[in-house]
Amino acid sequence: MWPVTVLGVAIGGALGALSRYGLTLLLEGGTQNSSLKDFPLATLLINVLGSFLLAVVVTLLQGGVLSPAWRIALGTGFLGAFTTFSTFALDTDLLLSRGDSLKALIYVSGNLILGFLAIGLGRALTLNLFLKG
Repeated sequence: MWPVTVLGVAIGGALGALSRYGLTLLLEGGTQNSSLKDFPLATLLINVLGSFLLAVVVTLLQGGVLSPAWRIALGTGFLGAFTTFSTFALDTDLLLSRGDSLKALIYVSGNLILGFLAIGLGRALTLNLFLKG
């Protein structure tokens, strides 16, 4: 079963990455001459669509329509490459649905704050270590 799972993640991941790229090109091309030109509309729409699709996959799994192997191929593979925001949104929703509001707040805040700090640190290290001078 393990090789099939890995293959499912690999194929799903490749298709998810290609879908994200194609949709980004399509959406950016459509906003090139508009006021949305400098707004990351493609990323926003992909993240929202990915969240919706992950909810569909998980609900189908819970309803017995999808097998765990399909959940891994579609959820981890396809949607993992399409957007990781969907997983972030689902994790937050699961915490909230269990009544863990404080954990959800910490999780959301941690992702945002630590994510921005990691961006700044990565940029600073790269500029100082690799792009000096």
